[in-house]
Amino acid sequence: MINKNTQDEKLEFLINNAPGALFCCRFDEPLTIVQMSEPFLQLFGYTEEEIASLFQNSFWEMILPEDRDRSKIKVESQMLLGDLKELEYRVIKKDGSVCWILDKGRRMTLEDGQDIFCCVLVDITKGKIAQEDLQLTLERYQIIMDQTNDIVFEWDIPTDSFTVSSNWKNKINYESLPDNYTLEMLKKSHIYPDDIAQINDLVRKMWEGAEYLETEIRLKTLNGEYIWCRLRATPQFDYERKPHKAVGVIIDIDSEKIRAQKLLERAQSDTLTKLYNKGTAQNIIKEMINRRTEGSISALLIIDLDDFKMVNDTMGHLFGDTFLMEMSSEMKKLFRSNDVAGRIGGDEFIIFMDGISDGSIAERKAQQVIECVQSITQKGGIDSMISCSIGIAMVPDHGTTFQELYRNADYALYNAKKQGKGRYQMCNEQIIDAGYYIGMAGNQRTEINEHIDSEYDLKISGLSSNLVEYIFDILYKGSDPISAIQPILELVGRRFDVNRVYIFENTDDNKYCSNTFEWCDENTSPEMDHLQMISYEEDLEGVYLDNFDHDGVFYCMDIQTLPDGQRLILEAQGIKSILQCAIKDNGVFRGYVGFDDCRIKRFWTKEQISVLTFISKILSIFLMKQRAQDKAIETARALQQILDNQNSWIYVVDRNTYEMYYINKKTRNLVPDAETGMTCYESFFDRTSPCSSCPARNIKEGHNNCTIEVFNPILNVWSLADASLISWQGREACLLCCHDVTDYKK
Repeated sequence: MINKNTQDEKLEFLINNAPGALFCCRFDEPLTIVQMSEPFLQLFGYTEEEIASLFQNSFWEMILPEDRDRSKIKVESQMLLGDLKELEYRVIKKDGSVCWILDKGRRMTLEDGQDIFCCVLVDITKGKIAQEDLQLTLERYQIIMDQTNDIVFEWDIPTDSFTVSSNWKNKINYESLPDNYTLEMLKKSHIYPDDIAQINDLVRKMWEGAEYLETEIRLKTLNGEYIWCRLRATPQFDYERKPHKAVGVIIDIDSEKIRAQKLLERAQSDTLTKLYNKGTAQNIIKEMINRRTEGSISALLIIDLDDFKMVNDTMGHLFGDTFLMEMSSEMKKLFRSNDVAGRIGGDEFIIFMDGISDGSIAERKAQQVIECVQSITQKGGIDSMISCSIGIAMVPDHGTTFQELYRNADYALYNAKKQGKGRYQMCNEQIIDAGYYIGMAGNQRTEINEHIDSEYDLKISGLSSNLVEYIFDILYKGSDPISAIQPILELVGRRFDVNRVYIFENTDDNKYCSNTFEWCDENTSPEMDHLQMISYEEDLEGVYLDNFDHDGVFYCMDIQTLPDGQRLILEAQGIKSILQCAIKDNGVFRGYVGFDDCRIKRFWTKEQISVLTFISKILSIFLMKQRAQDKAIETARALQQILDNQNSWIYVVDRNTYEMYYINKKTRNLVPDAETGMTCYESFFDRTSPCSSCPARNIKEGHNNCTIEVFNPILNVWSLADASLISWQGREACLLCCHDVTDYKK
């Protein structure tokens, strides 16, 4: 027990001389203050007289009302365990601000039996604000993590432990990665075995000091399937410049890879038969020949349908194309998956069989192809039997390069047709010698045509309408017209046997144009990278648009007839003949679609020009629509950013129902629960009916603006509210801009 007089003296000495905000209060209902230090008064901004008059010396009254009951319960629970207390609460300072206080104190009992608290107070407001900001940041981070499909990871390198976001389990369907993961990676891993080398290479680069790392790997899901993922990582280094941690994301790109693969297959395939096109087949076969090992045997087969042009002429190209598709489908079944099958002409095909034991296998397959064609002919009910002839050349007996094999197989094919067609012929020395002899005499003709007969003459075949319909269908039904343009350019290029098809688009001021899309055949170099920001005035001498006629067509059979500036640009690209069709937007020239022939001075028929012009118009319509849509989205995004950065509360409501159509960022921050679709009086004023003083109610016909001061008792703010009548997505609406004038009202 402590003598009261002695205790008072000690308390007064301690309070007045100890550093920090100290005070003593009774352990009674009002927490009556008995002693307080000067730092205590400075902390809250009051004098002793003001504390006596305003709070009746009750520290309980100084605590923020919302924190009182919670603080009382916490102190009482701590007193059950001893005489020490420690808690946090808020106090209203004299200037009206609220500060967070850390209160540490001890209970002491005086001689008269009264309990008092001796307390030290610390202002922890800044720490609390930082803590709340950190919590909000973590919550925002978690929200982002919950909304994204990406997997976020952190690799602690010293402990070799991984932390992954919840999407790891959602995507991969495994639990978290184990510690020492990289050590176990080669034994048991989610990574596709062939891709582990890429991970090892990524880790090596990180140890070499790379500050950003990216690779693509395949990860196995719980059902055993692999999905393509893009891994991006940023290392964090210690003071010795050694990697300490790595953070990054794992992005699911499986659908992207599948789309890319489909586009690649489309670019490599013949559009009708789905076999490899001529250029792709040739390139693959060359690579396989170059990779062959000593002693290996391969075979090249060239297949030609006998007199197929007669079928097209008598039964129509549509029937001919159907026959070619059926033949290609059945022929693929005869060969192995690693054999190369391609269409190299209208009714000509090529097969390359790698790694066979001898030539008899190639001969057996050739006979099966002949029988396959006969079977399809019989099923189709064709009176005059369609047959095929096949020439075979072997590696290494008849050549060790693609050119040698192709030439000798073609000699063999020519020989087979001379013997009566409907048969195959293996190349031999006599055939090779005869072929060379005829070639030296200048009379050698091969059986492989340059053009695809069933597709070349669009006027005769009637396929122009089908082609246009097909292109329109791709653009109309596709979700992304931009990604469809490239395969369409290839389709048109191959159908019309041109070397290059491309699109140039103008800048907004129409002073420059740039090559934005381009397809080139296998023998033509791409030029798109060199054709950016071409000046109509300087580079094209200011008269280039004069080349286009009133229909928007520029046709030049010989570029040597063009002015020097234009000719030099085209000549540098190897162009001999050119056809370009204007892209127009509401009658304004916005660019052009072009078709180049780099081999000959080409004569374009009227029918070909007509079809290409129409195709160009279709491409133009969809391209301009997509560009306008992209621009509108960008404009909307910019407008959204402008509104969100305004220092005003901005929202749009229905003029009659007060339903909110739009809420800017500052308004959402003030009232987080407000959502579009709710009414403004419900969200901001907690009312069940419109406010009587709403500025939107005072807008009448002929009076499109109204500005009044409005007090919001729920939010305790004064605002200068400006209402304007606007059109919002085709509906009559009211735009409200509210400026905070609370400080001025005070």
